[in-house]
Order: sequence, then C-alpha cells, then structure tokens
Amino acid sequence: MKNVKRTFEFLNFKTSNPEELQSIISQEFTTIKQVEPVGKEFYADYRAYAVGQLVFTRGKFPYGISVIPIPEEKWLFLEIPLSGQLQLRYRGRDLLFDYNSTYLITSDQPIHYRFQENTRHITIGIDKQMLTAYAQKLVNRQQDQKFTFYPQVLGRTSEATSFRRYLEFISQELLRGGSLFNSPLIATEIQNTIFSMLLSLSDNNYLPLENQLEESCLPAYVRLARDYIESYLELPLCLADITAAAGVHVTTLLKGFKQHYEISPIAYLKQKRRLIAALVARNPSRELRY
Repeated sequence: MKNVKRTFEFLNFKTSNPEELQSIISQEFTTIKQVEPVGKEFYADYRAYAVGQLVFTRGKFPYGISVIPIPEEKWLFLEIPLSGQLQLRYRGRDLLFDYNSTYLITSDQPIHYRFQENTRHITIGIDKQMLTAYAQKLVNRQQDQKFTFYPQVLGRTSEATSFRRYLEFISQELLRGGSLFNSPLIATEIQNTIFSMLLSLSDNNYLPLENQLEESCLPAYVRLARDYIESYLELPLCLADITAAAGVHVTTLLKGFKQHYEISPIAYLKQKRRLIAALVARNPSRELRY
C-alpha cells in the first residue's frame, strides 16, 4: 500500500474465481500463497480501505474458503469475526473465533485461515514500524530494544469490548462512504487512537506504557516540584519552598498539581510522608530513608 494519510477505498470486488481473489489481494495488500475453496461453490465479497497507514478489510465468504498468506515481518493483524466462525492454524495451534473474539497475530509466521460457511469478518492490518514510531513518540524517547507484540486474545473485559465496538463502528462508516474520515486529519486521528488503545490493551514490551506516558506528559514545573518534595521529605517544607523550586507562580503550581495528581503539593507531601511512616511501622528493623 502506498504511503498515504487519507482514507480511501482501494479494493471492492466480488468474485467466484479463487485465483482472481488470490491475485488481487496479493497485488494490493499482502502476498497470498494459496486460496483453496472448501466446498464446490466459491464466492467472495471483499473490500479494503486505507485509513492513514492502517488497512481495514471486510470479507464475506458464504461457502467457506481456506487461505494461506506468505509470512512477512511488516504486519500485525487484528482479526474480528462478525458472523460465522473463523479458524486459524497459527504457531502450531488451532484457534477458533466467533463473534466475541478479537485476536492479535503477527505476520512473521505462517497463518492458515479457514472461514466457515457464511462467515463475515474484519481484518485490520497494522504496520509494525508505524506503531513502533508512535509508541516511541509517546514515551518521548527512542527504544534500543526491538518492539515486540505477542499473539493474544485481547480478552472480554469492558475495555476490550469497547475497543472492538470502536473498530466495528469505523468499519461500518467506511462502508457507508462519503465520510468525514476522508479528511487526512481525521484519518490520522483514527489511526493514532487505534494505536493508543492497542498499546494499552495488549501485552507488549512497552508496558507499563501508562507510567512512562504519564511521566512524559508532566509539565516540567510539576516534575521539578514533585522531585523536590520527594528529595526533602524529612525537612519542614512549606508551599513557598516548593514553589521556589518549581520556578513558577504559586497559582500555576497549584493548578498543575490539581490537574495531574488531583491534590495540592502540600497534600502530596503529606501523602508521601504517611507512606514512608507506614512502611517503617510494618518493618521497623529496616532502615528506610526519605
């Protein structure tokens, strides 16, 4: 797929020819090694959309189909069955998905898709390099380690369910056409929202991302005040001392702490002191330093 940031439909076809399906998808998206009809009759309805650097595909295979793409390093795939059942042979395991399943897979291993009769599904292709760059930007630093996502079911928590509903909504709006999503700005925002949700929900080697992200979002003056408090917990600090260390007006400091910690600097100081006191009380033989 070309390097674009807007939203557009780049595949929309119906075919009863397995070789045509294999050829078209291989040319436009990812190389397909084999398309094998399961039954005597074959019919496929397939659409694909670019949303920023994401690829949303919707497929319908009324008579079943077996598909084997060629492994490559570039992609992550979110698989979301809408009806019927989707079987995957992946990393030596047989996986079966119904409507309640959302599975994240990587394309560096052979994948054997087998769609049951009347299966409709959404597949979202995510460029690994784009996701890596986004995650690095979030934590405001480069990572020396290789970015790693692990194959996984995203679960059935309320958060995972919300993520699935969001992806289904985007896919449905793409089908309707004439959408506000055609704006490059909106396409980029959708892409980044999906990136953020996936980083938060999935098991990956950037976790705990939330803690890193919280730190990177702190204003410099709040960080200075917090570090000053934590460095001098044993001293009789007052608000004027903390404000001087932060280098801002007291009103600015109070607003900043309220926004990021939901308490005042003095309340934060007292909270930290109580925590130290509690730790000492539980383990009096251990020397704890402020």
